Amino acid sequence: MKGKMVIRFGLVVGLLMLFLAGCGRGNEDKTTFTFATWAAGTELSEFQEIIDKVNEEAGGAYRIEVLSIPSDYYVKISTKIAAKKCPDFFWLTQELISKYAQMGVLADITEAFENSETLTPDMYYDGVVSSAQYDGSYWGLPWIANPMILYCNKDMFRELGVKLPTEDDDWTWQEFIDTCRQFSGKEYKGNTVYGTVIDGWPNIETFIWAGGGDIIAEDGQQIILNSAEAKKGMGYLQTIVKENLSPRYAEVASLGDNNVWFEKQRVAMYFGGIQDNFEKKVSEMSADEQFEIAYAPMPVCDDGGAWSFDWTASTVMAKSLEGNELAYEILETVTKAFFEWKVAPPVKDSLENVIQIDPNKEGAMKTIEYTMPYARSANYIPEWSDINDKLWYNLYVSLLNDASFDYQGKMDEIKEYSEGLVKERK
Repeated sequence: MKGKMVIRFGLVVGLLMLFLAGCGRGNEDKTTFTFATWAAGTELSEFQEIIDKVNEEAGGAYRIEVLSIPSDYYVKISTKIAAKKCPDFFWLTQELISKYAQMGVLADITEAFENSETLTPDMYYDGVVSSAQYDGSYWGLPWIANPMILYCNKDMFRELGVKLPTEDDDWTWQEFIDTCRQFSGKEYKGNTVYGTVIDGWPNIETFIWAGGGDIIAEDGQQIILNSAEAKKGMGYLQTIVKENLSPRYAEVASLGDNNVWFEKQRVAMYFGGIQDNFEKKVSEMSADEQFEIAYAPMPVCDDGGAWSFDWTASTVMAKSLEGNELAYEILETVTKAFFEWKVAPPVKDSLENVIQIDPNKEGAMKTIEYTMPYARSANYIPEWSDINDKLWYNLYVSLLNDASFDYQGKMDEIKEYSEGLVKERK
């Protein structure tokens, strides 16, 4: 989950500013459509199979052609838009919906979506469908959900005598921290172990939410980063860093990516998405390296609200196709086909698909079922990229490197900076 694309907008936004007319209205008589994807390798082969099936079932009414962009995806998408060669359909992660919608790149699908007879907003989990909204409209159809859960080394819990959280435990962040304390500094299989591993993942939203706070209000206007609740949430992170409940930030890379700490049994709990394939990896280990995985939901936020960060992506349509009934039919048809491809389908009453898609997830189903209604995306606005850079470089990394860092003062500064960005847009 941590490996999802890291987006830098300087070049992207510059290219999009050239766009404006690149995806204008028209194309009412189109029957051949391009679909851009970041899929590559095996994922691209699977994607192509889905598109081939949709084309076959269309019976000649339309045809979709796949455009694979496996590297520099957003830069290349933006270049095509600026050159007035906007793909008809393409993928966007949730943090980009507002930016592309605000710049006039995307088709507003609100009317078709709300009036559909087969796929409507209320069929989605609330925290997923909101990721495709901006300024009161829908700009895409979410096709995947990847909420965060905790993967636990059950063998380590058992041997070190620590109580394992249940699969649907309403535990608090304080209880999570107390559990970490029972592991950190102890020896297990010849190594010093930690309760968890944090190195910029999970994302900063997770900790700000933990105290009941947020970065941006639901109205997309107010910056609320400096609230007492948001600061309390960051206080949980400070405690983890201060008490060495995670390996030091500079130490994490010594084993590779942070997930390796869990795979090598150096941490008891790992923040991961439900798509993470630890089950398969462990099954392929030698017998003396294997361990039993248990699952737990994310700790509950102090305000009791939705607390599991949910990475989502939507398929969007070019502005030129706004109001095109055939194009929307294709968008909906392909989206529903994706629900049988990736874990987890983002619509309610589809949990039975999870095990069909990935049988290895059978043991996690109780936690997945518990988590899905409480998973959410952040409240993203067009200025998110600049805000996120400040949150990452000036707040998160600084605190990871120095537990005494004045994170509260920095949150005040970033709040003022963010408000300035929003005022500029208005």
